[in-house]
Amino acid sequence: MDNEGYLDEFVTWMEVKGYRPGTIRQYTYDVRRFLRWLDKDAADATPDDVWRYLTHLRRKRGLADRTLLRRIASLRTFYRFMEQRHYVEQNPVEVERPRVRRALPSVLTREEVERLIEAAGDDRSRLLLRTLYVTGMRVGELCELTWDRVNLDDGVILVRGGKGGKDRVVLIDPQTAGELRALKEGVSDSNGRIFGVSPRTVQRIVKAAAERAGIQKRVTPHTLRHSLATHLLEAGADIRAIQELLGHASLSTTQIYTHVSTRHLKREYEKLFRTRVRSGA
Repeated sequence: MDNEGYLDEFVTWMEVKGYRPGTIRQYTYDVRRFLRWLDKDAADATPDDVWRYLTHLRRKRGLADRTLLRRIASLRTFYRFMEQRHYVEQNPVEVERPRVRRALPSVLTREEVERLIEAAGDDRSRLLLRTLYVTGMRVGELCELTWDRVNLDDGVILVRGGKGGKDRVVLIDPQTAGELRALKEGVSDSNGRIFGVSPRTVQRIVKAAAERAGIQKRVTPHTLRHSLATHLLEAGADIRAIQELLGHASLSTTQIYTHVSTRHLKREYEKLFRTRVRSGA
């Protein structure tokens, strides 16, 4: 079997395993780039080949730690497939995961979110940005969202096959539900995708709106997700409830927003002194 044959079978293997479409596309892209660089049968790759490739990416291409981490994950998964299918005896991806510094996410203020939404080019784009913000969905989840998963009466959306293949429920406010209902009235396929766009298109919509709104921060679709989490925390929402809404597997992932929200930090700080005043300390 040639390398394209391995890749085709790898895609099928990931689909059977329940990998998300976006992950399948990304892993396939990463592995294909490695195999082009390798320039020999994938089954003949050695740990030294993998190490030299990653060194090439870091020194010659200057890839960031997070990107390098994803490339390692892609190759490790591919060779786990090769090992399970008995195309190789041992997974050659032996490198350790690089240490990645967890940077604080960039967030928008509520006023900036309103400006961003209003600066979208048309009503449909404004509703797309609003839905992305109020639900906290990942961009891929929004793009795959279909009408049959939305309960406009209860203000609930079922997100199927989120990160890690998990389903979860997210919420929408009455205004967004009303705007979605108006959009649905003009739709012929009541089970089709709501917005029918790709993640790349959403990225362009967000970037263009940020420029028109005069927002100087770097704004991506994920910025709206970070912003919702921070605003909920500032409003006093329970951090475990935020974890459920965002679909984080670990509470520690959600807790990064406690570092972002200076208003929340100030509120918690002031509790100490209110307690001291009441106790007469």
